[in-house]
Amino acid sequence: MKHFYLHHKADLIRIGATAVALLISLSGVWKSVTSLDVVAIAATLIGGFPMFKEAFEAMRDRRMTMELSMSIAVLATLAIGQYTTGLVITLFVLVAELLEHLTVDQGRSVLKKLAELMPQSAVIRREGQEIQVMVRQLRPGDSVIVKPGGRIPVDGIVRKGNSVVDQSAITGESIPIEKLPGAEVLAGTVNQAGVLEVEATGIGKDSTFGRIIDVIEAAQQSRSPIEKTADKLAARLVYFAFAGALATFLVTHNMIATISALIVAGACGVAAGTPLAILAGIGRTARDGIIVKGGIYLEQLAQADTVVLDKTGTLTLGRPTVTDIACFNGLSREAVLQLLATAEQHAEHPLASAILQQAKKEAIVPGSYETLDYLPGRGLKCRIDHEDYLIGNLSLLEEKGIDYSTAQPWIDAQKEKGNTIIVLGTGRQPLGGVGIADVIRREAREAVSDIRDHHMNIILLSGDHTPVVQAIGKALLVDEARGDLLPADKLEYIRKLKSNGSKVVMVGDGINDAPALIEANVGMAMGAGTDVAFESADMILTTNDLRKVGTAIAVSRRCMGVIRFNFWGTIAVDSVGILLALLGYLTPMAAALIHVSSEMFFILNSARLFRKN
Repeated sequence: MKHFYLHHKADLIRIGATAVALLISLSGVWKSVTSLDVVAIAATLIGGFPMFKEAFEAMRDRRMTMELSMSIAVLATLAIGQYTTGLVITLFVLVAELLEHLTVDQGRSVLKKLAELMPQSAVIRREGQEIQVMVRQLRPGDSVIVKPGGRIPVDGIVRKGNSVVDQSAITGESIPIEKLPGAEVLAGTVNQAGVLEVEATGIGKDSTFGRIIDVIEAAQQSRSPIEKTADKLAARLVYFAFAGALATFLVTHNMIATISALIVAGACGVAAGTPLAILAGIGRTARDGIIVKGGIYLEQLAQADTVVLDKTGTLTLGRPTVTDIACFNGLSREAVLQLLATAEQHAEHPLASAILQQAKKEAIVPGSYETLDYLPGRGLKCRIDHEDYLIGNLSLLEEKGIDYSTAQPWIDAQKEKGNTIIVLGTGRQPLGGVGIADVIRREAREAVSDIRDHHMNIILLSGDHTPVVQAIGKALLVDEARGDLLPADKLEYIRKLKSNGSKVVMVGDGINDAPALIEANVGMAMGAGTDVAFESADMILTTNDLRKVGTAIAVSRRCMGVIRFNFWGTIAVDSVGILLALLGYLTPMAAALIHVSSEMFFILNSARLFRKN
C-alpha cells in the first residue's frame, strides 16, 4: 500500500483536490463571494493540466490525439458556462488514467516478481572454507553451497549432493525436478530437499534467469505495430468525433448538444487498452515459461497459419536410443546385448553410447575382448572368447558375403520405422541386431495435436535422412516431412512458404536452425537450445516442453481478440453517443459518464489477459 501511494502520489493528490473542488462547486458556497464559479474553473484548469499539456504537444506535432479531443471538449464546457460539467469530466478523466496506470503496474510487476527471485548473497567454498559473499562477487567455477529451501543463485552443474528443485517460476514446470551430480540447475529456482554443491557456469546477466529478465524488460518497453495502429485509429476516431460534433451543430444549432457529441466520442478505450493488452499478453506468457521479445511477435503469432518444426532436439530427445533388439539363429537377447556392449565399450560413436546405455539399463556388464579392428564407415571386427564377430551396418554383411535372409523381415521393419540398424554376426550368419532411433519426446504428439487445434499447417524439416524424418512425420501426423536439408535449405524453404503468402512460425533449438529462426515471421527457440538459437529467436520456451507452442498461440490470439473487441467496441459506443447528441437526448454530463465508463470497461477488458484461463 505504501509503495502504491508513493508511486501514484501526484495522481492521488490531483484526484483528491479535484474531488474536494467539485464538492465545493456543488455546494454553491462561492456564490456569496462571486457569481462566477472560480473554484470549478481553477480546479478544472489545474487538475486537467497534464491533459492540456499533452494536447498542446499534439497540436505542435500536428497530431490528432485523444487528449486533444478531450481538452477541446472540457474547455468548450467552460466557454459556455458549464463549469461543474467541465470539472466532472476532468475528475473522471483523472480517475480513468489512474485505473490505467494501476493496471499497467500489474503488468510491470511480472518483471519485479521475477527479479525478487534472485538471491542477493550466496555461500561458497573457497580453500576449504565456507564463506558468504554477494552474488555479484561470484565468478564462473566457484563452488556454491545451496541449502534446503534456498534459492539457487547461479546457473551451474551439480557436483555434490542430490535433491529436487522447483523450477516453476523460471520454466513453468509444475513438478519439481530431481537433481543428481552432473545435472544442470538454473538461477532463481528453489532447492527443496538436500544440500547441493553447484559449480557456477552463469552469473547475473549471463545466467538464463538474467537473460530472461533482459528480454522481458526490453519487450515491455517496445512498441508493437498494433500499438501504432491503435494510435492511427484513435486519430481517426477523434476526426470522427469532430465530424459528429459538426453534424450535430448543423442539425440542432445547439452548442450544448454539439459539445456533448464531442465529449462522448473519444478514443480512450483504444489508446489505453491496446498497449495494456500487449503488456498483459507478454506477462501472461512469461508466467507460463514463454519469453516474448516484443509485442510485435504476439501480433504476428496470432496471424500465423504454418508451424515449421525442427526434428532433433525439438520433436525428439536429440540422443540415439536402442528401441529394438533382435535375436537370430538361437542366440538369446542377453547374449546379443552382451556381445555388442563388449565390442563397443571403448568406442566414442553415439551409436555405441546408445548400446552401452541399454546394456547398463538391463544390468549387463561388458566383458573383455581379445582383438578389435575398426572398419571405417562399416563397423568393426572383434574377437571374443576365440570367436570372430562382425558388428556394423548392412554394407559390412554384404561385403563379407553373409546371408542375412533370416533377419530380413526384422531389417525391413526397422527401415519402415526409419531406425538405424546395427547387425551382429559371424562370418557365416547373423546372430542379432539392434534398431537405434532418436526417440520422440513424450509430449510431442500432444503438442502437435494442440497446434493442429489452432488450424495450423504443420511441417517437419530436418537435416536427418529422409526415411527417418518421414517415419517421425507419419507417427506425429504432420502435414509434410522433409529430410536431408542443410541450414540453407531450411532457410530457402521458409522463404518459399512466405512468398506463397504463409505466415510462418519456426521452432528449433540448434545453431543450424538460426537462419530459419530469423527468416520466419516468428522464431521460437527451445529452452535447452544453443545461445545462437536463443539470440536468433523472437520467443524462447524456457523448457523443452513443445506444448508451450500451443499455449503461446492461444495467448496471442486472445490478446489480438481483446484488441479487436476494444477497437470495434469504441466505434460502437461513439456512434451511439453521437446519434443521441444529434437527436438532442445527450447532455455534457451524461456524455462524460458514457465516455469514461466505456474507457474503464475497455481497460478492464484488456486486464482480463493477466488472468490464467
